[in-house]
Amino acid sequence: MAGPTTRTTRSRYGTASDDSLAVYTVAERCRKCYSCVRTCPTKAIQVRSGQADIIASECISCGYCVPMCSQGAKRIRSALAGVVSLLDSGRSCCAMVAPSFPAAFAGLEPQSVVGALASCGFGQVYEVAFGADLVSYEYSRRYRSIVTNGGGFLISSPCPVVVSYVEKICPELIPYLAGVVSPMEAMAKAIRERLTAPDAPQPAIVFIGPCVAKKDEARRLGIVDEVLTYDEVHELFEARGVDPAGATAREFDPPRANLGRIYPLAGGLLRAADVDTDLLESPVSVEEGSVRVTDLLLELASDVRHGRPVATKFFDLLFCEGCIGGPAVSNELTFYERKRNVVSYIKRGGVVHDQERWVEQHAAYLDLDLTKTFTPAVRDEHTVPEEEIRAILARTGKYEPEDELNCRACGYDSCREKAVAVSRGIAEVDMCLPYLISRLEQAIDELKESQSRLIQTEKLASMGQMAAGIAHELNNPLGIVLMYSHLLKTQITEGHDDHSGEDVERIVREAERARTIVQGILNFARENRLELRATDVNALVREAARSVGSLDPAIRVQLDVSLDEHLEAQRVDPSQLRQVLDNLLKNAVEAMPDGGAIAVETSLTDGAYQIRVADTGPGIPEKMLPHLFTPFHTTKGVGKGTGLGLAVCYGIVKMHGGSIRATNLLTGGACFEITLPDTGSPTGESSA
Repeated sequence: MAGPTTRTTRSRYGTASDDSLAVYTVAERCRKCYSCVRTCPTKAIQVRSGQADIIASECISCGYCVPMCSQGAKRIRSALAGVVSLLDSGRSCCAMVAPSFPAAFAGLEPQSVVGALASCGFGQVYEVAFGADLVSYEYSRRYRSIVTNGGGFLISSPCPVVVSYVEKICPELIPYLAGVVSPMEAMAKAIRERLTAPDAPQPAIVFIGPCVAKKDEARRLGIVDEVLTYDEVHELFEARGVDPAGATAREFDPPRANLGRIYPLAGGLLRAADVDTDLLESPVSVEEGSVRVTDLLLELASDVRHGRPVATKFFDLLFCEGCIGGPAVSNELTFYERKRNVVSYIKRGGVVHDQERWVEQHAAYLDLDLTKTFTPAVRDEHTVPEEEIRAILARTGKYEPEDELNCRACGYDSCREKAVAVSRGIAEVDMCLPYLISRLEQAIDELKESQSRLIQTEKLASMGQMAAGIAHELNNPLGIVLMYSHLLKTQITEGHDDHSGEDVERIVREAERARTIVQGILNFARENRLELRATDVNALVREAARSVGSLDPAIRVQLDVSLDEHLEAQRVDPSQLRQVLDNLLKNAVEAMPDGGAIAVETSLTDGAYQIRVADTGPGIPEKMLPHLFTPFHTTKGVGKGTGLGLAVCYGIVKMHGGSIRATNLLTGGACFEITLPDTGSPTGESSA
């Protein structure tokens, strides 16, 4: 039975990064830190081959990923070149400055900023705050209507990031978005429909503000030609050779702004719209900051889907902590200093608190159409089966819920959320930091083992070359000694000299032993070729185990053979692998002259199989363990071993691409474990 499923949604606007997006990625600077994934409120980041690109269909252009990227891989698309082109075109150009500008130009008088923009070539410089006044009047009428007549609740729409989040993530809330244009749109309408003569050419309008999303908003609407951030304005001053501190001071062009100047601050819209914000009495809510706003919108969307009532009538939302705290306001002033500068500017100007009086003064603008509609993203809803999530988690070693660390190093809030992203194709398994650390530790261990093997191989190669030379030189004189000692033995036997015969017999015996040693040295030094063929390893182990009887005729040693019947035929050199087994079994028998037990077993693991030979003898002296596979190191007494057997075993196992290690068992005795790669059950034979 299938387990529970996790639902995810994805829009159909496209998944590739869009060249027209306000934020883009410089691929060569991306360094797999995933800070953009961690920061993005909608997880609109697609990671492929370690590169984090933006998913255009899910990006809300908040710009939060830009300051979070220490490598500068995420950048705001500049409009500077387009603005310079407009200014040089001869076309009439006007600038609209957002009411947050006192927070962005530290140490400059507001009039100096206006004068500097005029010096750059702008014919008129307007306050967007007047557009905010127009929007506030519209909100005031709509709020009173909904309070009086009922009809659900309203969500403010001046913040383009909030609007984009609703359209793409919470489309259930679109009917509740206040259908009112933003202050930027309202001011642009006022310029085009009231401040420009009917028979005059339409001017180019450039919006200047702190908001990255305004670039996308302007592109979609087409009512504003270009959008500059405050940083880009500083670049414009430099490009046009304008020193704002020395520019001729001037006021904004009329119409003059009123309480709309307070819009950049939390609750500014409600204050400008004369809406009561008393926490105990007023049915309104003011929220700012990405986390609080997204949490609220998701909760409201859930309420709407499930038909739950919403007590609050009006939600004034700013995605940033006010328009003075967004990612595109990059000066060194603190949040409170920025707020103080805005408030100080507001207090310096004349403010009309009587709304009726303000209406009389600006009646010519109040018939502008400030309505707006919103478009939901078309979402392709699908479910990710629980078994698929578990399979993805298992690829990073997370088999049980307690294995899910939820460390957020990948950028996602939980391991399951990241697994869903992997299923969607926007995240990669290797983004898991604990998984990478475990793989790194494993790689380090393997590297250490490989280094140890290499050192051992180099030692054996050097000793093999030396041993081959010595053996070659000793072979000839040993042959002569043996030949003449046999002749001498024959002559003494025929002469019946028993005493001399014993001496000659000793000479022959020791010479034969010397020749055996020399032959062992030659076998060790010789680079044998492997004759690989499909071999039943279990049968090979059984045959080797049966030979123990010839080594232990008194049957003092008990033999226990346990074989994994799932072990298929393997491509090995049976004669050489048998030589290894015989050597290990012989050593085990000789280690227990008074009797004991030998356990031989095979087992199959992922990609490899093991052959273990364990005994209940005295074990291996600890000081001998590091040198056990080095030639001429032996635990046997003088004259009972050459110290070459295990070195030969080591070489044979290495030629098979495997490893051999020796340990002492906690229960007593020694254990040798051979690990060889699992080659399945191939057909045919070949040499290697």
